[in-house]
Amino acid sequence: MKKDCIISIKGLQQVDDPDTDEVTLTTEGRFYRKPGGYYLVYDESEISGLEDTRTTVKVSGDNVTVTRSGKYPSLMTFQPDRRHMGMYYTDMGNLTISVATRSVRNELTDDGGRVTVDYDIEFQHAYMSTNNLTIDVRVPQQ
Repeated sequence: MKKDCIISIKGLQQVDDPDTDEVTLTTEGRFYRKPGGYYLVYDESEISGLEDTRTTVKVSGDNVTVTRSGKYPSLMTFQPDRRHMGMYYTDMGNLTISVATRSVRNELTDDGGRVTVDYDIEFQHAYMSTNNLTIDVRVPQQ
């Protein structure tokens, strides 16, 4: 089952002040299920600042993995109550970050749905921000 889909991504980031930064992106992609879980695949654009990069999101139960390949490769793993280290590549240089996941809500079905991840980012063992990532998948009816 591979389906064309519309993927809406909303990211919220709160640093030390009460203001929250919000980024939203809507793009076309592919949605499919394999024995290991659900997959979303889409190409980043200049708007996201990650042109020439393909993003694959794997959702398996309450585990989410975001893999970027191409110009800006990265790997971020989200598992509740777990901390994962990863490399994050930017034009300014490479960063080692730690992702501490507080919760994952997986509401995906074969017809689309939503995944929500709440997590903190640490840089060099220092708190950087509290984040929320919401991914909505809409599969147009055939």
